[in-house]
Amino acid sequence: MKFFRPFRKNSKSNVNYIKYAIGEIILVVVGILIALQVNNLNEKRIEKKSMNDYFQKIVSNVQGDIKESEGLLKFRQDHIISCNKVSKALIENDFSDQLLIQTAIFQMIIEIQLNFNKDAFESLKSSGYLRYLKNEKLEILLNDYYNQINQIEMFEIDQRDWANALELELDRNGFTYIYTELDRKVHTDLYTLMGNYTQELKNHPGHKIIMRLLFRGGTNNTFLTGYYKDHIKTGHKLIEILNQEISSKK
Repeated sequence: MKFFRPFRKNSKSNVNYIKYAIGEIILVVVGILIALQVNNLNEKRIEKKSMNDYFQKIVSNVQGDIKESEGLLKFRQDHIISCNKVSKALIENDFSDQLLIQTAIFQMIIEIQLNFNKDAFESLKSSGYLRYLKNEKLEILLNDYYNQINQIEMFEIDQRDWANALELELDRNGFTYIYTELDRKVHTDLYTLMGNYTQELKNHPGHKIIMRLLFRGGTNNTFLTGYYKDHIKTGHKLIEILNQEISSKK
């Protein structure tokens, strides 16, 4: 009996040690779980703040884009009217409004500067946060909005390249030189009368090119006005949903 006493004593110590070790392990596991939970909460807080920051920047960009589209829409609408008026006047040999003729022609040739701002949206895509977006309607609207900008840019570039090619042809056949009277004066301002469109110019080969420019300005621009109207409408919807999303994350 005396032989087993130390063993019993050691057994009790071992059991207590095991209990202590298990307790320590549980404490460590609980500590790790708490740390992970805190870390997850911090990540969600950072994600929420970052998303809000991106959304606010996109709202600011879209507001600027809408003003850009509104200005270009007005320009295109006015230009459609002037191109159609000038086409009719030239067909009827009416050269009375020389400034209108000149403006309609040169507004087809000058390069339109597009200042749409995609920086905030591109930054959002690069950040990887877009994958956390739970609002499917907002995701679809974002893609639609920036696809519309791409369409406008492509159409404007296509029109610019086409008009520039015809402008080069006008230079080659000498029409521009005669019309702008470059042999007699130097011109610096589009809204200063550069020359006179006359019956003589109507007989020049370049007149057919001018009529092509005016025809496209009076017809194809109607497609562009539709793009601008859709873009403005989508932009207002996007701002509304973005503001709702921002408010929900506060």
